[in-house]
Amino acid sequence: MRLSPLGSLVAGLLMAKVPNEYHLVTFDPGGTIGWTHFVLDCRAFSRPEHKILRWIKSWDCGEFSGQEHEQLTEASRLIWQARFGDMPYNSKVDVVASALSRTDVLAEDFDLTQLVGGKNLLSPVRINSVLGWECYRWGMHLELQNRSMRTKVTKERLREFGFDSPFSRNGNWTTTSKGKDGFAAMQHAIVWLRRVKEISRSKPWKLSDGQTDNAYWDCACEEGKRCDLRHPR
Repeated sequence: MRLSPLGSLVAGLLMAKVPNEYHLVTFDPGGTIGWTHFVLDCRAFSRPEHKILRWIKSWDCGEFSGQEHEQLTEASRLIWQARFGDMPYNSKVDVVASALSRTDVLAEDFDLTQLVGGKNLLSPVRINSVLGWECYRWGMHLELQNRSMRTKVTKERLREFGFDSPFSRNGNWTTTSKGKDGFAAMQHAIVWLRRVKEISRSKPWKLSDGQTDNAYWDCACEEGKRCDLRHPR
């Protein structure tokens, strides 16, 4: 049973906010929306030598099926929870904006590779348009990533990283049956985390200053100077 708005507000105010937390949500739009939700400690990006895998706090992966509007309702809820809450997607309790987290939302960009497909051909375009609006509503920007960028992240590599497929008993990922869209979303997530990490090597994230709960800005060293890494670890 979902809490009333007042109940949600109270629950959010009582919940301890988690400092230095980064959320990543990725979508593979289409007939079925594949999705992931990663939660990382921002220390993954505060020092060049820090490894991403070491600082992953949790991850989840799945697929939204059904009518397009039903899938979008679920996807929008996932975006909201990643942005404003510190709980996993499947939680039944909403939290308030005071628990604002640093969040990136990413979807696969549409690439017209065929001319046959009926009304579903442009489904990814419609889905990305709605996701983009949802991100805009909550002060974010929907990032788009080309399909070709995810192809080097293989099924075997995901297993080596410790990511077992939730769609099969043996943990193997698939590209041909149920779970293939979730696999695509996972590929995009890994690529995006690598991209963020690469940028952070020259612009490390500054961690909580004791007043704001999350990493509050990137050490851009805007004046062209090399980062001295004196900010909080």
